[in-house]
Amino acid sequence: MGNNDKMHDKYLPFAEKVIKKHLYGGDGRNKNSIENQLIYYKNSIKRFKDYQWGKESIKGKPLKETSFPCQIQKDERFWTMNTLLSIFYSQNRTKEFVRLFKKGYSQNVPKLLDLNSWDDCFQSDNLGLYFEVDLPSPIDYKDYLLKKYKDKKSNQHQIVSHILASACNKKKLEGSTQVDAIIINPDNGFGVIIEAKVLSDISISITYDLLRNQIARTIDVMLEKNEKMKPPFIDRNPDKTIFLLLTPKLFKNNPWSRFYGYKMRDYKDPEKGVDYLKEDLPHRTEEVLKNIPSRIGWLTWKDFKDVNNQCSPWDIDYDTYF
Repeated sequence: MGNNDKMHDKYLPFAEKVIKKHLYGGDGRNKNSIENQLIYYKNSIKRFKDYQWGKESIKGKPLKETSFPCQIQKDERFWTMNTLLSIFYSQNRTKEFVRLFKKGYSQNVPKLLDLNSWDDCFQSDNLGLYFEVDLPSPIDYKDYLLKKYKDKKSNQHQIVSHILASACNKKKLEGSTQVDAIIINPDNGFGVIIEAKVLSDISISITYDLLRNQIARTIDVMLEKNEKMKPPFIDRNPDKTIFLLLTPKLFKNNPWSRFYGYKMRDYKDPEKGVDYLKEDLPHRTEEVLKNIPSRIGWLTWKDFKDVNNQCSPWDIDYDTYF
């Protein structure tokens, strides 16, 4: 790929036509959505280039000047796309994914996935990678929450009067959940649902449920078979899908600095993880949740860069800070 084809040499070194293949709806069913997403990336890149033009450095510049045009430097969308596409298009794709997931989970694939090895998970000419995918909210959860409101027990989930009032006569109280990225192997149903963070923490609620944190919500949609979605999303087997949190190494080394650090510790606990998950997913049975702790992993951007140096090239240039 020539330099002129890249959307940005450093932050998004892939051609627009490549990016389109990996955006949700990228098969042409949802062109407006794809174009809107592309506009986001293009605008961010343009702001940065326009600001960077003619400057040798941003040393000492005030944040009120640099924060908006340099947003690209901390943008989770750019970090996620850059990192995962670098692995996806690597000549050693399977080998690199295997190294990463052995580190993030265990040397062996969780037994209940019913797959022989990590190689089996990623070895496929049909392997797919998609960004910003909307996954439907589980029917059981929507029914559970709606019943709480109808039974006048809504104060167990929301305490603000005008928000409670707005729920009246509604038939559903939660929409779909957008996940940052999904890897799908349609040959065997294996899937990875990825939540990526740079500086932000996980969200801690939805409008009508103040107790529903982002990791629990993502695991909840992970467990659903998406019958109404078209291939390849309908090919994902919930029983063969795992959850991956992707964050800076700084926060994994200091997990108490983020709410997700506590939740990951709890949910991954081999002894009490099911109990913690059950507290946050009360509509799920312990039988359904019993193998989830082993299907939760945590990797860092540095882990990916150690495997493939093209991933997340945000090494700090102390001369220019660009």
